[in-house]
Amino acid sequence: MHVRRITSVITREIFHSGDSSLSVMLSGMHDSQDITFVNEVKPDLCGFQVNWPSSYRSVGRDFLSRLISRLNQSIPAVGVFYDQPLGYVSELADDILDAVQLQGTEDNSYINTLRYLVDVPIIQAICMHGPEDVERANQSSADLLLLCDGWGVGRTFDWSLAERVQRPFILSGGINPANVGNAVSRLHPWGVDVNSYLETDGHKDLTKMRTMVETVRSLSHT
Repeated sequence: MHVRRITSVITREIFHSGDSSLSVMLSGMHDSQDITFVNEVKPDLCGFQVNWPSSYRSVGRDFLSRLISRLNQSIPAVGVFYDQPLGYVSELADDILDAVQLQGTEDNSYINTLRYLVDVPIIQAICMHGPEDVERANQSSADLLLLCDGWGVGRTFDWSLAERVQRPFILSGGINPANVGNAVSRLHPWGVDVNSYLETDGHKDLTKMRTMVETVRSLSHT
């Protein structure tokens, strides 16, 4: 079922425009209620973990299509993949996704081949543990980076590493309303990604989602 709602031109404008406002991505959406909440708070991006058997946030192809079909057409749908076959990723990108986020060990060869196959922005997540990760980030051929500590662990990493990254990036990992202001003033990220903070007892919490989006919006206007 083809449910993609945003043209590649519009999606690339979101990623590459000179707009200096801070973007916010809410990630880990995995049921219909999550989409209802997302449509209400209207983040800039909405992330889905696709085919991650080890995660309770994982969604398969068919259910992902149904969720995206309910997503407000102004909010780009980002599929988050961990070392998935190129054919699987490219098929979903062509059919229903507005952007792809690579969360595993994918290298520039993988990214360049995927770019040949699809016409959506590509985000590469880099787990920031040391200088070698800074180098990997700076050498990435992705359109945008996402810097984090681990995959959905909900904790911050050593932000001094992010200060050495010379590419636009989304800051992830332990971001919440209490620390996002300091993160933005120190690191000047392209955007922030939030997942674990948004949950109460494993379910997305509308109040937390609204608070996070409103906090980020206020930072964009200071």
